[in-house]
Amino acid sequence: MKLLVLSDTHGRIGTAESVLEKIGGKMEAVLHLGDHAEDAAELAARFPKLRFFSVRGNNDDMQAPKERLLRLGGHVILMVHGHLHGVSWGVDRLYYRAMEQGADIALFGHTHRPYYEQSGAVLLMNPGSLSLPRGDGIPTFGILTLEDGRMEGAVMEYRGAERLVRKDFLY
Repeated sequence: MKLLVLSDTHGRIGTAESVLEKIGGKMEAVLHLGDHAEDAAELAARFPKLRFFSVRGNNDDMQAPKERLLRLGGHVILMVHGHLHGVSWGVDRLYYRAMEQGADIALFGHTHRPYYEQSGAVLLMNPGSLSLPRGDGIPTFGILTLEDGRMEGAVMEYRGAERLVRKDFLY
């Protein structure tokens, strides 16, 4: 099972649409981590064959949940935006929240910077932002693969509609 992970689109969904047009047919679902959760609803209307799940970010007004637990592919996924878990200063609070909830995957956004770490029993991933990337300025998104009891995340760089590249260097 492959899941597309997006965050921090902030009303600018053109690049997300391009990614969905290219690889959406290979995904089981799209997980949107907020800012703007409304974008998930708009993308869902444009790509009705895909399931969409979203959470509310610090810039969202819609009634999406602040936190969501999904059970997919034999895993428990904690979805948050991250602003309520202090992810701008570190991921420890999010890691412990995931452990409290029995999640083996914790997905977050908010910082607009990609992050990937397998920490003990919890995979932590921030897909970065396709619309307003920070750091090196390259738009990014995530792919989560859940197969045969395994879980693997990949942060992908968007280098144009025809060029999606796995990001190798994360810290």
